[in-house]
Amino acid sequence: MDVGPAVAALALHPLRELPPAPGEERIEREGILVAFTPGPVAPRVEPLGLRPADVPAAVAVARAAARERGKRVLAWWIAPEHGPLRSALEAEGLVNKDTTGLEATVNAMALVRAPRGGNPQISVSTVDSYEDFTAAISVLQDAFAVPEAMRAEARAARPRRWEEYRQPGNPLRRFLARIGNEVVGTAAATFGHAGVNLSAAAVLAHARGRGVYRALTFARWDEAVQRGTPALTVQAGRMSMPILTRLGFTPVGEIRVYADELGDPTTHTGQVE
Repeated sequence: MDVGPAVAALALHPLRELPPAPGEERIEREGILVAFTPGPVAPRVEPLGLRPADVPAAVAVARAAARERGKRVLAWWIAPEHGPLRSALEAEGLVNKDTTGLEATVNAMALVRAPRGGNPQISVSTVDSYEDFTAAISVLQDAFAVPEAMRAEARAARPRRWEEYRQPGNPLRRFLARIGNEVVGTAAATFGHAGVNLSAAAVLAHARGRGVYRALTFARWDEAVQRGTPALTVQAGRMSMPILTRLGFTPVGEIRVYADELGDPTTHTGQVE
């Protein structure tokens, strides 16, 4: 199915196409866009007209910015059109492999008609209270077995993250899925001009295989339709891609994530998130 150039661009380049979320810092220079987000996910780097000959300078800029903020890993987002940059990135020591919060290969996918399937026994609601916000974070942490040290950091920062989430104009919304009264899943959606980009989906282990992920996808489709942008895009990993395919998502392209591991920061002028 032809999803159209605007939706395809959103699927392949969510960093470039979506507005920044509260708490996110972006830097654009030397032919790259670098996004620093709160939490453990590695800062993402996307080329913007970068040439292979300019890769060493761009890598140096990204590394310096990461070290200033106490970050130890960068994730370079290499879409199909950036293929000529791969050898230059490898020459700088970057490796195409799984990194914090991202898999080595990400599948850009899109949906421009109502998804198939669903489970009416699963209720989905938007996160509109601090209690719900806390529940969503807890599901994410449990589903991905987040270490206790990282959980403690997240607990300390949670009130600030909640205030950021509540800001007017925040393009990101979180959702909770329940079976009965039990919260069993969560997911997020970021609203763009061409559609809604899906992210941060997690289902507790004992509730998997019961349609929770599907229900969260249906809820986000409904949001897209209500906003007049009936399209969903997603950057799918190995677990979610088969489910999304059954729901009717169309592959748009394969993205390679190149990890740049910096080790201990040599300079630290910012706070580790």
